[in-house]
Amino acid sequence: MQLFWSQGYEATSLQDLLQVTGLSKSSLYESFGNKQSLFTAAFTRYFDSRARQMRERLEQAESPLAFIHDCLLSVLDDAQQNKPRGCMLVNVANEFSTGDPVVQPLIELATRRFRQVFELAFELAQARGEQSTSQPPAVLALYMHCAMSGLRTQAKSGIAQKDLLTVIELVMANLR
Repeated sequence: MQLFWSQGYEATSLQDLLQVTGLSKSSLYESFGNKQSLFTAAFTRYFDSRARQMRERLEQAESPLAFIHDCLLSVLDDAQQNKPRGCMLVNVANEFSTGDPVVQPLIELATRRFRQVFELAFELAQARGEQSTSQPPAVLALYMHCAMSGLRTQAKSGIAQKDLLTVIELVMANLR
């Protein structure tokens, strides 16, 4: 998963996979069938574990909007890396677009899972009076997903951290 996340599907060679997994070529093919099946398993693991972590963080957050703010601020963690990886979902969506009939449904599923967590956060924020009810939680979840995708892409491209922080605060101001 880490290798595909860092390098992308096309740039990851079979030799890279063998080296990272410690498997022989025959064992890799026996276990996963082919490179795309291994990629599919890795990507699925990524979005399953990320969505689960997000739900846990939402449950533990002091408030739903604090959770949203923390999600936005998490972009800064990636920006501090020597070579930011960005979001694996965004990377996969950019690499495959809608051109792969196997990967496209996974991109849609991953997007839906992340948006569901954001939608729940906005439902809770509205129920607690933390946020206006002028926009439906589903619309706000879409906005948040797009904002996060854009921020992660900009972090990966090397935009200054102070500029990311400015955008994060603008997004939060628009959510209140």
